Amino acid sequence: MKKSSFLIKDKILHLLINRYFLIGVGFVLLILLSQNNIIYSYRLHKQLRDLKETKQMYQDQIKQDSINILKLRNDPHEAERYGREKYMMKKDNEDIFIIR
Repeated sequence: MKKSSFLIKDKILHLLINRYFLIGVGFVLLILLSQNNIIYSYRLHKQLRDLKETKQMYQDQIKQDSINILKLRNDPHEAERYGREKYMMKKDNEDIFIIR
């Protein structure tokens, strides 16, 4: 029994002294504990992806608003429709009923 426990301790000691093992442990610690570790890089990548999606959404909205502005400037009927829908404007001889 003593001989087998001595062999296990000897193998563990040999493994801990092995330079490749030590370099591997150092590399793993460097990756996990450095300032730019894997978790931090993943969070930055996720944040960048979210910001790109938000940027695309705003660019699409800007494009749609630009089209709406051109329509409002060039077509008086469109401006009247927009005013009635958005700001609930009416003509003098009209009554408006709002149904919710």
